[in-house]
Amino acid sequence: MADKKKMKQRKVEEEKPTKEEYAVAKYLRFNLPPREGKLHGMEVQCFFGNAAVDKLLESKWSAAKNAKEPLFTNRVSCVSYLLGLLEKGLFHRAERDKRKKDKDDKEKPKKRKKEKEEKDESTAAEDDARERKGKKDKKSKKEIQTAEEADGEKKTEKKDEKKKKEKRLKLVMPDQQFFEDSDEVYVWIYDPVNAKNFLIGLLMVLGAIALCMFPLWPPEVRTGVYYLSLSAAGFVGFILSLVVVRLIMFCCIWVLTVGRHHLWLLPNLTEDVGFFDSFKPLYKYEYVPKGDGQKAIKDGDKKKKGKKSQKGKKDKSSDKEDSDEFEVIKKEELSENATDEDKDMDEGEEADDNELNEVDEEEDDAEDINDDENVETDEENEENDDDSESTDKKKTN
Repeated sequence: MADKKKMKQRKVEEEKPTKEEYAVAKYLRFNLPPREGKLHGMEVQCFFGNAAVDKLLESKWSAAKNAKEPLFTNRVSCVSYLLGLLEKGLFHRAERDKRKKDKDDKEKPKKRKKEKEEKDESTAAEDDARERKGKKDKKSKKEIQTAEEADGEKKTEKKDEKKKKEKRLKLVMPDQQFFEDSDEVYVWIYDPVNAKNFLIGLLMVLGAIALCMFPLWPPEVRTGVYYLSLSAAGFVGFILSLVVVRLIMFCCIWVLTVGRHHLWLLPNLTEDVGFFDSFKPLYKYEYVPKGDGQKAIKDGDKKKKGKKSQKGKKDKSSDKEDSDEFEVIKKEELSENATDEDKDMDEGEEADDNELNEVDEEEDDAEDINDDENVETDEENEENDDDSESTDKKKTN
């Protein structure tokens, strides 16, 4: 029986990792790029096999940095060492969920179609922008650069969102356990305590013990802590009273001015900002006239007045430029429409004039014909008169 117990203890001791193996595993645990995954509904930390091999070849145990007694000479030695760590239970192999891959494969053509549509829309928008740029002669290069930067920022934001979505891997526990120098996924079981977390926990424990030993503190320290607690409580009460006073003041001014004047003291006091930013600016004033819905905002941050005024001037100048550009475009369109209308009017007038001229020419031709007929009739009458006179003379003779 004693021999069997000794054999079991030896097996357990052999399966336990050595100090060196713990050091290597700790190095990998805190230096490999973190990758989150979900294994049977549990959030786990995982890594890729080829990344672990690359990191070991860059470590202090590699032949490049420890030429006398290198632990890792090539990738094969790293794989064999990591296989030993896997057998000792520091991490285990996992597989990606094939259902998700199938879904991704089905969704790929849809995504490609969407990407193509987005590209077509972007190209159409770019063509429209180029046409507008051709019409707008006053548009500067700075505005074009800012538009391009905004488009680039939007694209980078979309990429970051996609990366965040792709970060978490859905994993499944396989039957076979082995280590390969490839993109196989391995889940960490070994989770050592970080030095920073250890120090924070130690300080919390010591602080709790010190508070429990408050009656044993020296009287001077106890009085100092007492006054500190009173000052902290007074500061909190002051902040709460400020919140109430600013609300009452805003309501009174709003009621007396029938909603025209809006005055907030410390507008960022209750906003989700830093401690010092919550006291900036000192006040915020808005005036809303009766007929118009425009607001004249005046911020009371005295320290940042110059910067804000510069920013406001820049914004106003850009707004003015945009409005001038729109006015120029409108004028051009109006002038084009006016020219088209004038052309139509001129063409109509020319057609009317041509018709009138044709009518006048026809009338003149008709008058000429009538005159010729009258002349012929007069000549015939004269001839008839001459004939009648000659016949009369003959009769008299």
